Amino acid sequence: MNYINEKYVHNLLANHYSLGVKHLITLLERLLSDLEVEGDPMPRQLLQHNLSGHRKRELSEFAKIDVDVVIELDNASKKVSVNLRDYRKHKEFERTFEERRVVMHIVNKHSEKTTWVIHLPLQAMMKGFGDPTEGYQCYSHAITMLDEDGKVRGKEMFYCGITSRSWLTRMAEHFREINSGSNKLFHKQWREFQGNASVILNSELIALNHSYDAAMAWEEWIVDRYMNENCSLNMIPGGFKGLKYLHKLVYLSRLDSVSLKDREAAISRYAQEHPRAGVPNLLIGQMWLNDEYYAKVIGSRGNTFSADDVALIRSLAQSGKSTHEIAHQFGIENTQRIKNVLLGKTYYRM
Repeated sequence: MNYINEKYVHNLLANHYSLGVKHLITLLERLLSDLEVEGDPMPRQLLQHNLSGHRKRELSEFAKIDVDVVIELDNASKKVSVNLRDYRKHKEFERTFEERRVVMHIVNKHSEKTTWVIHLPLQAMMKGFGDPTEGYQCYSHAITMLDEDGKVRGKEMFYCGITSRSWLTRMAEHFREINSGSNKLFHKQWREFQGNASVILNSELIALNHSYDAAMAWEEWIVDRYMNENCSLNMIPGGFKGLKYLHKLVYLSRLDSVSLKDREAAISRYAQEHPRAGVPNLLIGQMWLNDEYYAKVIGSRGNTFSADDVALIRSLAQSGKSTHEIAHQFGIENTQRIKNVLLGKTYYRM
């Protein structure tokens, strides 16, 4: 093999590719070889970056090549397609300079079931990268909702974390907690959407080989970012800010020498006592897109019309009743409320 390190693929993916690691390696070797024959410098640039000795491992530095390699696997037919999305050419989709890297996406498609996508930095699976299990790994899990046409609807929701072990080991632990009824926000939401064909579940290894301090700083930055964008599934702030938060609420007795295991135990206790902590407004926003939910909430509020009321108002107007007569029938003096319903300014989704 000229490009891919089989051991690295096992370390980073294990058995999460249903056709087997050897099949995946063959696909990637062929892709990179074909690109080099076609004159694309990317394969050689990735290898050179790994082998140069100048890569800053503690920063999880990758070559600044903005490309996605998308492998779609239909688990029913076992058919595989490989697609290269080259943002070097399509600038409108390019990542920020700091986030540029070559990402491999494995799309596990299931008919009438939830699609699960695994995202990995391709460079970390190539020769010369170095042991990907050294240091801390930074990962995220995301929930993407789709409309009837299969397009992304609203915002994605993200949970971000770090681990001193393999991200796959931590992912397996998350999945066990999800299936056991964990009260953590991320686990509850993932559990709710499993099996939903209009949802994509995503798991991504973003950085690796980090020091503890660097990983904590990354987590603090990324959780802050998603919380500010109102799309975080983390219940508390990330990194050192999260430790201070738990300590302030007396879920941690100290701030020094706190292991990730101790932190997770503290977060679990916090989740048990604050089951709605960290619930982003966008969850309600997504539900608000559902007309039945909209009608139910609106109809349950005081001083509002129910769905039946709205239907009756429209029916009375069509029969020739004036807005004054309809308002009198509903026992209200403000005829403008009736006019707004008939003009579609209010209750237009009922």
